[in-house]
Amino acid sequence: GKPAFKKAENATFSLTKSVKKLAGALGIAYGTQAVIAYGKASAKAFAEDEAAAKRLAGAVNNLGIGFANPAIADYIANLEKSAAIADDVLRPAFQGLLTTTGSLVQSQKLLNDALTISRASGIDLATVSSDLAKGYVGITKGLSKYNTGLTKAELNSKSFSQILDVLLQRSAGAAQDYLTTTSYKFDVLSVASQNASEIIGGGLVDAFALLAGGTDAKDAA
Repeated sequence: GKPAFKKAENATFSLTKSVKKLAGALGIAYGTQAVIAYGKASAKAFAEDEAAAKRLAGAVNNLGIGFANPAIADYIANLEKSAAIADDVLRPAFQGLLTTTGSLVQSQKLLNDALTISRASGIDLATVSSDLAKGYVGITKGLSKYNTGLTKAELNSKSFSQILDVLLQRSAGAAQDYLTTTSYKFDVLSVASQNASEIIGGGLVDAFALLAGGTDAKDAA
């Protein structure tokens, strides 16, 4: 009815005004078509983020520890802020480790270790966390790429925890040092921009769902 149309109209006006204001601060000229394109991309970003969060929550439920979902969400959110790595990278990395180890504590430790090794090696977090998950179950072949200084025979004979200790010793301080770089500052900006886009997208989904007389993304579509 009329109230729903009014809400959608207000949301569209607010989006246009907000995006143009942000664009002006960045010295970018945003026309109506650009705002529409941004709105579509934002709605898609929101939908993908929501789906990723549900996948992780589902994996946690399947392990019989659904009670931990709020704590896990807080852990991912805090790590996103401190490390300036988007939650859509952190969630699947954590999910892979949790599915492999079955332990919240161990998965959090390994994800933090993967972050340190990633910063030191320049190899992306998704690859590092996957290699650590495989190493945890005895498949250590992928760890040879991290310049451990160990021979192939030593990699095959040592336990995962021993190899991980070597990796962490060689990577010591890397994560902290990265926080002082220009690259980290750009990462912070990128994550903030992505989160802002997801928030705007969520608002658009709500507005169009109301317009259709519903409450969720299906109605918005």
